[in-house]
Amino acid sequence: MKRVLLTYWVFLLPVLLSAQDFTSIFLEENEADSTLTRVTISPKMMGEILNSDTEKNEDILEIISNLKSMQILSSEANGESYFQKALKVAQDHSKRFEPYLSYEDENENCQIVVRKRGGSIVELIMLMVEEDRFAIINFTGKIKPEFISTLTKSMTRKHS
Repeated sequence: MKRVLLTYWVFLLPVLLSAQDFTSIFLEENEADSTLTRVTISPKMMGEILNSDTEKNEDILEIISNLKSMQILSSEANGESYFQKALKVAQDHSKRFEPYLSYEDENENCQIVVRKRGGSIVELIMLMVEEDRFAIINFTGKIKPEFISTLTKSMTRKHS
């Protein structure tokens, strides 16, 4: 029986490890760093957001309803260093994550990386650095082109 369980875990462990999202991989590589703050919005909280929205925009509700979770990882210091480390994680896992969109000006750099499964986007990662502040915003779920378009418009409005 022990042999069967051990064999099961030997084969299951790589599958479990490969199921990690981008933020988890980044944190694993920077685990000793206490300047990073992580906030996770669970599927249940996403549902609460949908239920409590006073100005219910049906398009936005449809987009949010397809998301499973959102994580925000941020730091108020060492922004450029973290940004470069995050880009390296994306490059090191290029079979899993692919560049999608980027924006850069003299004060800010934003890179969007996606993970696809069967041609559909299932994870969208925004890597951002502005001055010395750094953030990763990681969405998982069924990511529709409308969601990406909404994010892109909000980025360009901010800089117009």
